[in-house]
Amino acid sequence: MRILLTGIPSYLQRTVASVSGAEVRHRPYFDEIRTKSELIEQVRKIANTGNYLIGEGAAYCLKAHDVTYVPFWHLARSCKSEDVYERLNQEFDICVFASANLLRPGYSADLEAEVFGKLKMPVVVMGIGIQRKEGLKEKLPSGTLKFLDVLKHKESFFLTRGYFTAEFLREQGMKFVRPTGCPSLYFSPAGMERSLAALANPELAHAQKIAFGGYLGSVADTIVDAHALLKPTSVASYVVQDELVAYNLSLPVDDDAPAYDKASGRITGATSYKHSEKWQRDHELMVFFDTNQWRNWIAAREFCFGRRFHGCIIGMQAGVPALMIAVDDRMREMLEFVGFPYIEAATWNREVDKKAYLANFLSKIDTQAVIDRYSACETNFRSALSHVGL
Repeated sequence: MRILLTGIPSYLQRTVASVSGAEVRHRPYFDEIRTKSELIEQVRKIANTGNYLIGEGAAYCLKAHDVTYVPFWHLARSCKSEDVYERLNQEFDICVFASANLLRPGYSADLEAEVFGKLKMPVVVMGIGIQRKEGLKEKLPSGTLKFLDVLKHKESFFLTRGYFTAEFLREQGMKFVRPTGCPSLYFSPAGMERSLAALANPELAHAQKIAFGGYLGSVADTIVDAHALLKPTSVASYVVQDELVAYNLSLPVDDDAPAYDKASGRITGATSYKHSEKWQRDHELMVFFDTNQWRNWIAAREFCFGRRFHGCIIGMQAGVPALMIAVDDRMREMLEFVGFPYIEAATWNREVDKKAYLANFLSKIDTQAVIDRYSACETNFRSALSHVGL
């Protein structure tokens, strides 16, 4: 099976030097990241570093086949070239499109509609999900409706992040739809199970080496969380995903000033963001562009806790216990599908004694039931791939 993999990439996309027709040339090195401008440029390339886990999971599950990652930007730029698409249609048997929250009112999938209209092969849309349930059916942009119409009229398969997305796509007339969860869930099953087995431990509420994630620059929630759980002498470790481009976490230094230490993954330049004055703990801001480096760093943490799905999933891949605070519909859909324990943000935010609440919550987790549910989801994912021929 010759697979054209596109859409959300793994971190290896950073080595793509050029693409011509169906040929992708990779450099044997990564770009340098040291200055403010280099740091921001790397974040912009993926928009959210958590996306690297989606692309990595999608690629990894296809490793038994002949897989070529073709950047989606190349497919989009080549839409007017009949020669390029003739070559692509000759070279590949099937296209796998790694996706995320594509179904949302604020995004019109016009380019996706054009690209998949020109690919004359079956298409597997992997990991597709919603951003927000409210008003989705009425507010979905015309480009996204066209994208769905294109796929409805060709051989296509949808592996969704959860049940609501699956129901929505069936209502739109899609023939093969199966909820499977995000592909990042199945990159390291052994690590995920170790993480789940270690979660029902109330002592984690007293952990001091915690990997935090959230939305610095927008809300102060994660700062409040760190103060509630960490001793005054502890250092809060916060992992940045897209705050540099989406949530006004800025670096008030010159563009060519040193701002990032690649070896440690730490932002070293001065930072400025809303609510930063509220910190009452020493803290470090980390950002990773290599998922292996991210996993190696997070493996040394005792606990992952936060409001970012993939910021916790990567900890689970490394076997570290992780608990998420559900802040929106996309997180709820993914968490409810796979059956991971989680706390609603509204509930957690109003708790006065957060440490006691967390310890009590952890003590009540049914470890075996959670592991069994995860195992069943993994089996379902492998079964869906097998059905498609992957």
